[in-house]
Amino acid sequence: MNKLIRTRFNCCTDINKIRERVRVKPEPVGLLSVIDPLIAAESLADTLMQIYLPNEFSLNFIKEMAGRASLHSSKLFTSEAGYVSQIYHPPEVEVSPVCLTGLAGVGKSQTIAALRKILPPPMDFTCDHYHGAVKLISHWYASARGKAGGKQLLTDFVLGSGEPSGRWNLSKLLVESRRRANRDGVSLVLLEETQHINTGLGASKVTDILLTMAAIGPPMIFVSNYSLVHKLLRRNSEDKQRLLSEPRIMLPDHPESQDWKDYVSECIRVSGGHIQVNIDDLAAELYRSTFGIKRLAVQILKLAYIECRNAGRESVKLADINRAYRSTAYSSNSKEVEELYLQALHPRTTGTHLDLRCPFDLPADKNSNVVKFARADRDHRVNATVFDSALRSNERAAMKHIDFIPGDASSPPKPARRSPVPRVSDEETAKTFHELIDSITPLPRPKKPK
Repeated sequence: MNKLIRTRFNCCTDINKIRERVRVKPEPVGLLSVIDPLIAAESLADTLMQIYLPNEFSLNFIKEMAGRASLHSSKLFTSEAGYVSQIYHPPEVEVSPVCLTGLAGVGKSQTIAALRKILPPPMDFTCDHYHGAVKLISHWYASARGKAGGKQLLTDFVLGSGEPSGRWNLSKLLVESRRRANRDGVSLVLLEETQHINTGLGASKVTDILLTMAAIGPPMIFVSNYSLVHKLLRRNSEDKQRLLSEPRIMLPDHPESQDWKDYVSECIRVSGGHIQVNIDDLAAELYRSTFGIKRLAVQILKLAYIECRNAGRESVKLADINRAYRSTAYSSNSKEVEELYLQALHPRTTGTHLDLRCPFDLPADKNSNVVKFARADRDHRVNATVFDSALRSNERAAMKHIDFIPGDASSPPKPARRSPVPRVSDEETAKTFHELIDSITPLPRPKKPK
């Protein structure tokens, strides 16, 4: 086989090259003070969402999956005779798919998008068996959202999206998919958004799709949240052994890791001066408010910017993040963050919120840093509460004026309680009832039909 085939994946397994090719550092936002606060906050959030700095897990995952694809490609193109043979007589090979799972918003889809950037682009391949060139494709990508089953996914690969399957049954589609995957040099199959599959048939539909895709032959990755994996764990052992034997768990960055600090520093840079907080303080406060989930970090910075504009300022301070955490728009997320901290401090294997609980057993060192951070944060807030309670009223007012309440120990103002409805006697109730009846104008009597 030619040299281009042998060197097809050479640039996909170097960590430094992967980092340079996949990271996204958008330009800082412009002047936002002249724009409506809500529109300006939306513009800031859109720019922050574009940030992608791959952490250590993402880099290693991309390198591993690219290496698997390279190994499969070398098996396909050992020789010209072997390549042609696998086109006309595709072997029946069923792989164990890799399950990429993690909390919602932790960055799984961004990692898959980065992996697709690394994989080689389509290239022309010529051999004596063909008249002309064949377009080689490094991977097949599909989204499971809204798919009726495995047959529909194979139909999209073989016949194209939107084409009717006609008289093709699942067996013929699977054979044709294997043949075309071998012909086009497909070395990786990616299936995303599996948790959004219509759950009309429960986990059986998801299992059917995953097993069908795994039967094509190339290495396969499917992306799922914890909620779907919990459902798959309740399947029979033959399904669990095939689908969940290769889990890759994407956890949030550790609060003291360099990856998290780099991400927070990039958020400050992209904000264009609209976030005026010390990086160490912001890193700690953001992690405390989001559990290291970057989708939530973008949302709370957006809400914090709205808070600062409502206060008549143009840049976010630490107190704005505290107020954003207690805002109505963030209330559903704050409850999930508190549940995640509760699970880290008091691990349980049963209970509610299975969508927030990792379905696999994790090594003790994976949670040690998070538990340490949660306990330190709890101690800090206790000390701040004690400090706040020791202040006099004039001292507390001065501290609030300069936004120097440690740990934001001050509780939010309680809404004014409505005065109770006064009790009335039976005579007053009867009198009011008769007055209401007398005030109602009687309706005219209906006319008799002619």
